[in-house]
Amino acid sequence: MITELLFHIPNPMNTAQEFSRFYHLDIQNLSDEELSTEFYSLRSILYWLPPDKQWIKQRVQELGKEYGRRHYAQQTQPAKTTIESQSKVLRTVEL
Repeated sequence: MITELLFHIPNPMNTAQEFSRFYHLDIQNLSDEELSTEFYSLRSILYWLPPDKQWIKQRVQELGKEYGRRHYAQQTQPAKTTIESQSKVLRTVEL
């Protein structure tokens, strides 16, 4: 299948590392470069996926959420959250 050629979907029963990746528990430990690389590479695959590959869609959403958290946490503005900033994060993960 094309999905397996482009991207390996982890099997949570194989190893602890694959379990962590399958349930997106590893995302917080990714470097900024790893996070953005995986986000954009998976996002480009979404257009070619059959509808049964929900894990990759969920992965892109979780990566986008983490990217948004990091991006907005690094800004030097006050910590208050506005509706506009929340909508920007949500737009990055729309599928």
